[in-house]
Amino acid sequence: MAANPMASLEMMRRVSEETLRTGPVDLTARQFTLLLTVFMRPGPHAVRDLAAGLELPKPAVTRALDVLEKQGLVRRKRDQKDKRDVSIHRTVKGAVFLYDYGSSVVEYARETGMIDKDIEVRLVPEAA
Repeated sequence: MAANPMASLEMMRRVSEETLRTGPVDLTARQFTLLLTVFMRPGPHAVRDLAAGLELPKPAVTRALDVLEKQGLVRRKRDQKDKRDVSIHRTVKGAVFLYDYGSSVVEYARETGMIDKDIEVRLVPEAA
């Protein structure tokens, strides 16, 4: 089945709209991308590494993390040996939010025929 960019964008719009209407959080694109990065890449994550990977200034990443932490989607943990070092960790609430979002994407893709209804879709990354 050929990829359709407009159908993909409509899928993103529809799922994002539904999440805004019924979801527990309202995230900016930066916050959502940061959340996805924390959950989809092995951690723990340092702010400086997240900033470098996303090519964003550290203060912008820190502000986005403030919102994500306040909403319970990630947590910061201070290193016991070096109190200046803070790592970013996943939370159950963040995992549930992203799993629900991913499930909505899969459901919409099935409804519109972007993927076959009988294809098994894994929403949890395979272990390396």
